[in-house]
Amino acid sequence: MARTSSAIESAALREVSRRGYADLRVSEVARRAHVAPRTVYLHAATKERLVEAALRGRAEGLIGRIERWRPRGESADAVLAELIAMHEREYRAESVLLETLVDGALPRDVAALLRELDGVRLAIITRTINDLARRGGLRVRPSDAIALAHALLSYPTWRTALTGPGRRRAPRLIYSALRSALL
Repeated sequence: MARTSSAIESAALREVSRRGYADLRVSEVARRAHVAPRTVYLHAATKERLVEAALRGRAEGLIGRIERWRPRGESADAVLAELIAMHEREYRAESVLLETLVDGALPRDVAALLRELDGVRLAIITRTINDLARRGGLRVRPSDAIALAHALLSYPTWRTALTGPGRRRAPRLIYSALRSALL
């Protein structure tokens, strides 16, 4: 049962990412999940509930991982590198989820997940930057450092950075920009 649910959720995410919410077809989700359409409807009575359940399940897992994150490094440089590495790792692991949420065209309740996720991400950035400020590791005001880190670590920025000319170098470029501006 859990494997079927997981297959349906993954298929729903891939299809909504591929086609968009408006063009999502339950029959395609079923085909991709290797189940009958009726099985999909047993898991979620409507397309909206199917997408919401799939996105919410993935988002809650991502939120939990982000909330549990703590830097291990001692130096400001190491902490900043870890913060960027965490953002890169989570973006790469959940790119389908994040792309779907960022692209929009979702029902309002479902789109609210992005705001919730962004709030958690901002709280981690704020906590980390404030900790660096308490250690005397910043050369700018903490509020400015938080604003810059938030802008450079947002999911749309990651998408642009990883798919643009920077590609694989993008995390290193973001690290260099933040390091030179903040530390």
